[in-house]
Amino acid sequence: MLPPEHPLTELGPEQVVVKKVYNNNVLLGVDRSGTEMVVNARSIGFGRHRGEIVDASSAQRYLAEGTYRTAAIASLLSNATRTQVRVAQAIVELAQEELGMSNSQRMMLPVLDHLVAAAYRAEQGVVIDFPLTWEVQQLYPDEASLGHRAVEIVDGTLGIHLQPEEWVAFALHFINRQWDGKGVSRTVTMTQAISEVFTELEELWQVKIDRSSMSASRFVTHLRYLFARAADNKQLSHIDLDIMGLMSDRYPAATSAALTVAKRISTAVGDELTKAEINYIALHTSRLYGEVMGVED
Repeated sequence: MLPPEHPLTELGPEQVVVKKVYNNNVLLGVDRSGTEMVVNARSIGFGRHRGEIVDASSAQRYLAEGTYRTAAIASLLSNATRTQVRVAQAIVELAQEELGMSNSQRMMLPVLDHLVAAAYRAEQGVVIDFPLTWEVQQLYPDEASLGHRAVEIVDGTLGIHLQPEEWVAFALHFINRQWDGKGVSRTVTMTQAISEVFTELEELWQVKIDRSSMSASRFVTHLRYLFARAADNKQLSHIDLDIMGLMSDRYPAATSAALTVAKRISTAVGDELTKAEINYIALHTSRLYGEVMGVED
C-alpha cells in the first residue's frame, strides 16, 4: 500500500507516486488512475523515496504486457546502459517510419532485450546459430533490410561488432510485432511453415519460384494473415463462392496445391482449416500458379 498522504486522485496527469526505486534512472510508480508502471528517465530515481510524487512528463513509461511484467521491465531497464536504451529507441523509431508500426512501447522492450543480450555476446566473443536466415531474407525483405540496418546502428553507436547474423533476430521481432505480437516462437513457426509451403509448391509444379517477386510477396502476405487468424481461432467461416470448384478446371494443379498448403498450415497451428479458408488459399495459389507458370488469363 502507498502512504495515505498523497491521494492518487490529486495527482496531476503527468505525475506518479513512487512505489519502488530500482536505481537512479528507473523506478516503479502509480499514476492517478491507480495504474502501476515502470518509469525511466535520467536521474528520475536519484534521492527518491517510496511515497514521493514525481513529475514523469519527460520520462518513458512502461506498462506490464505479455511476458514483460513490471519486475521484468524494471530489471531490463536497470541492466541496460542509457546509450543502449537510446539506440533501441532509435531502432524502434526507424521501424515505425519504415514499416508503419504503431505502439513504440510494445516494440521497444523486445528490441532492447535483444540488443542487451547481443551486445553481451559480442563483448564475450560468444557466437550462436541463427536458423531461418535464408527464409527470413527471402520471405520478409523489408524486415530483413531493417534488421541489417539495426545491426549497423548498434555497431556504429556502441562501438562494438555484433555477430552479423543478429539481424535475423531483430527482423523476427519486427515481423512478430506487425503480425502477431504474442511471442517470437509463433513467428518462427509461421516462417518455417511458409518456407515449407514454397518448397512443396516448387516440387508440385516443378518450377523455381522467385520468393522476392511481387506475386510471391502477395502470397506470403495472405499466408501471414491466414496463420494469424488460425492461430487465434478466428478463421473465416463463410464464403459465397466455391473457388475450389470454379478454379479446378482452369488450374487443377493450383487448386490441388491449395489442399497441400492447407495441410501444412493446419499442422503448424495445430487445427484444421475451415472450408472458407481453403477456398481463399485456392484463390491465391491459382494466382501464384498463373504468374509463375506464365499462364495467360
